Amino acid sequence: MNDLYRIGIPTPFPVGPVNVYLLDGPAPALVDTGPNTAEAMIALREGLAACGHTLADVCHLVITHAHPDHFGLAARIVEESGAQVHSHRYNVELLSGDKAEIGYWGSYYAQVLRQAGVPQSILKTTWRDFGAAAPYSQPVGVDVALDDGDVLTLGGNSWEVIHTPGHARGHVCLYHRESTDLLSGDHLLRDISSNPILEPPLPGEAQRPRSLVQYLRSLEQVAALEVAAAWPGHGAPITDHRALIARRVRLHRRRADQIAALLAGRPQAAYEIATVLFSALQGMQAFLAVSEVIGHLDILEQEGRVAFGLMDGIRFYTLTDE
Repeated sequence: MNDLYRIGIPTPFPVGPVNVYLLDGPAPALVDTGPNTAEAMIALREGLAACGHTLADVCHLVITHAHPDHFGLAARIVEESGAQVHSHRYNVELLSGDKAEIGYWGSYYAQVLRQAGVPQSILKTTWRDFGAAAPYSQPVGVDVALDDGDVLTLGGNSWEVIHTPGHARGHVCLYHRESTDLLSGDHLLRDISSNPILEPPLPGEAQRPRSLVQYLRSLEQVAALEVAAAWPGHGAPITDHRALIARRVRLHRRRADQIAALLAGRPQAAYEIATVLFSALQGMQAFLAVSEVIGHLDILEQEGRVAFGLMDGIRFYTLTDE
């Protein structure tokens, strides 16, 4: 699209720069923001200036998901522009900085990581990294809570909201049917796989979402679309989305089979499996590794290939007889 511009924003995170998209037109819109740092704000201002705009021109802000590199500057953008904020309804409490919601997530993660067998020393580094990430975002209110199938007018064009849970429960992509351009957020990334992040149950639900199971289902949904170019949250545009999706599915299939093979010897907890598959597990990397392993164990459990039991507060997985 001639009115879609990609602005690279630096982040302090291992993933590297994040992409912010300007949808230009009568009511300019931004999709995602970058983290709350001085460097990110400078890059955003410079990127907008190169397109003939300032922050004050922004009318709409869409947040694809509630991770700091994607919404960290949102509050500052709204303060300067008065932009209307759009994000999935699952993100509203997290983006607003609701203390009860944030506390709920923290206590849930503590329980899950202990059950995964993460040693206390590693837990300390994980909480340290969670705390260190806090300054990279500020609370922001959501003006329009989105759901799958909603249609937004952004920059003078109609964009369809596609709910793609997996990397995050409230993740959305935006699809322009006329051009078949897809703003894919972190759902589709060309050079790295999207980590299925563990999340707690929704209010009133007993079971947590099976993030990787949801992610694979969301990939099928996007594979069914005609997509000329997918514009991701990190890295370069994707012009072969179905081939990329097929590679991602094969990767997760191989990883699930690899974990099943590791369980052939004896029951194991998720953290023990993670130490075999990944190196240097400290801090946030330990959390992400355990998230991924539990995601693959969810697949194996869904297929009836593994079962689990608790022993001394730790969840051990074992192969079934099937």
